[in-house]
Amino acid sequence: MQSHPGIRKMTHNSPLPRSPFLLLAACLLAANGASATTRADDLPIAFPLKAKKILFLGDSITHAGGYVAWIETQCRLQGVSPLPTFYNVGLSSETCSGQTEPAHPFPRPDVHERLDRALKRIQPDVVVSCYGMNDGIYHPFSEKRFQIYQDGVNRLIKKVHASGAKLVLMTPPPFDAVPLKKKKGALRPAGAKQFAYFAIYEHYDRDVISRFARWILEQKDRVEMVVDLHAPITKHLAEQRKKNPQYTLSPDGVHPNPLGHRILGDTVLLAWGIPSITEPAPKLLRLIQQKTSVLHDSYLSTIGHKRPGVRKGLPIDQAEQKAAELLKQATPLIKKQRTPTSSQRPSTGGTIHQVHYPARIQPGQLRIGVDYYLWIPTGVSRLRGVIVHQHGCGVGASIGGRTAADDLHWQALAKKWNCALLGSMFEPRREINCRWWCDSRNGSNDRFLEALEHFASVTKHTELRRAPWCLWGHSGGGFWASLVQARHPDRIVAIWFRSGTAFGYWTKGETQAPKLSKAAYGIPMIGNPGLKEKDDARFHTAWDGLRDMRAAYAKRGAAFFEFAPDPRTAHQCGDSRYMAIPFFDFWLRHRLPKPGTDGQQLRPTALAVQLWNSQMTAKLDEYRKTGAVSDTTPPPAPSAVRVRRLDSGQLEITWDAEADFESGIRAFLVERNGKRVAQVPETPRNPYGRPLFQGMTYHDTPQAPLTAMRFVDKTTVSSNPGELPKYSVRTINTVGLKSPPTSSR
Repeated sequence: MQSHPGIRKMTHNSPLPRSPFLLLAACLLAANGASATTRADDLPIAFPLKAKKILFLGDSITHAGGYVAWIETQCRLQGVSPLPTFYNVGLSSETCSGQTEPAHPFPRPDVHERLDRALKRIQPDVVVSCYGMNDGIYHPFSEKRFQIYQDGVNRLIKKVHASGAKLVLMTPPPFDAVPLKKKKGALRPAGAKQFAYFAIYEHYDRDVISRFARWILEQKDRVEMVVDLHAPITKHLAEQRKKNPQYTLSPDGVHPNPLGHRILGDTVLLAWGIPSITEPAPKLLRLIQQKTSVLHDSYLSTIGHKRPGVRKGLPIDQAEQKAAELLKQATPLIKKQRTPTSSQRPSTGGTIHQVHYPARIQPGQLRIGVDYYLWIPTGVSRLRGVIVHQHGCGVGASIGGRTAADDLHWQALAKKWNCALLGSMFEPRREINCRWWCDSRNGSNDRFLEALEHFASVTKHTELRRAPWCLWGHSGGGFWASLVQARHPDRIVAIWFRSGTAFGYWTKGETQAPKLSKAAYGIPMIGNPGLKEKDDARFHTAWDGLRDMRAAYAKRGAAFFEFAPDPRTAHQCGDSRYMAIPFFDFWLRHRLPKPGTDGQQLRPTALAVQLWNSQMTAKLDEYRKTGAVSDTTPPPAPSAVRVRRLDSGQLEITWDAEADFESGIRAFLVERNGKRVAQVPETPRNPYGRPLFQGMTYHDTPQAPLTAMRFVDKTTVSSNPGELPKYSVRTINTVGLKSPPTSSR
């Protein structure tokens, strides 16, 4: 765990995703329904990123430069400013203990032989040191060698601090014996006559490197930071070997491959307060790697060392000039990747506009990437508001947010009131601290407004700049909504808190309490935890927070705040939409400015409370008892049923449909010449509530990939291409009621 701001000593030990190359692969590892339980200041921008010069020391792993180049690339892509200058002078074969195995072809270089010169030449503010792999000289554990290693690290600590620099000690990464098991003689048992880098003790990691790593972590009170490189790599290997027992990051057991260097770099970045990862363009990464290599060789040669066989670098002035040329080529690529990107695509009955914002590592800025998705119904000339469907904490929740704007049922609500529907996906990585976005004061409020400004510009719906919002938030999304409520009370029509609020955290002093105006208490609200959360060891905070929030707000004169536990669920969203949508429908009707009126001022809540009591109380009581709401009316019929013959001779039937406003869509019934031929989907599923045509995630969003309104009839192949049977399609809502059929022409 990270220390709080102002505490000088820090340690870092974090799990890594299965594959930093594949973001979604990492996403699959996270548990659903993570809650907002950590402080926003748990991950400060650490002191190395405030340095002017950072010097990297280490053995061949550092000499390779991969993780150093990755760190610099990410810092540039994420706007670290002012950017430190990174100096890598790692040296192959080097130790910090001066030990060498007898079979080594030359005495291993000792960092202490050149450390004073390096410190004098670079004059760093921060030194990053990674030694240990060579210091055990690939032998079984020896107390004597261990003591010599400790003495070497102690001398390094003393010299670095004497120079005035701060020190980041990193553990050695693990030695991996797996890729060497089939290489004859590469691994040796205890008691063998010879051990060396080419004949390594078979339990070198377990008995030696792991012990070195644990000792390095114990030095956290003697240096400014320690970073555990051993545990994340070890965990990554264990996870991957569940599928592939031969998986490795180090083909020779020692030297990480490019992915291994990325994991090392990601671990350091996370310790330094950069949780986000921006995938660099391949050309950009190559340019930064070349720049790192040119400068490495130059400074290594200038400082001097005793290792034979190392290529000589350019004189420093020439190397700096070459590095500047490479950086000049990289700069437009960096600028391009730091620029928000946008796109659009058709979605049922409208268009979804998307914008992606990369992370910004600056105080007050959102330090993780985010995508926003805005659905605008076709034919709307002026939008009256925005329905915001905000996902919760955790990787699964973020991924679920990608499809929020595609939800047919929520689209029906938006279309009814000429509103847009907004979903989001905050960067889905296990390392992301949810507070970096769900506390809206950490930059997500400004990104949200920036996204609305962007959408206003690209869609020509300039009214989005001032349009009011309905806020639906699950878990961390409820946390977010409760803080946005404090910031923008005059723009919020109503709020549905599904198993989440920041209230309990700010009343306990775990996050700063917002200032709530009178207008904030005038917003209609419903607190909707799952009944099973009440006594749950993990999620009871959602129940307690919403219960206490309602009581406190009522004492302060809240105009409307109902507490509506879902009797069937825990933290998952269940069938809450069947009450949340009528809730928003009611308050949109009674709070939106009337069409044709000037301005965006919302109508007072108090004027409609009695109408709620007479029109909606029975529905809410039913939800409290059953976890859903009944419906006795059939859904609207589909439209535009189309039939075409495929090249195979089979017939493709497609159609359009709008969701039943009360109950959504369970499935579609396809008939040929009046007889049933299929149901789409044939077996609708939803582990969290009523089966839905689009499926449903834990987070009240459609399952990806989205189900198409399409059926291919493989049973009818006519020899006459001009003959097409008559097909009809019916909508089935989630209570089983069917619409009238709509037929093809």
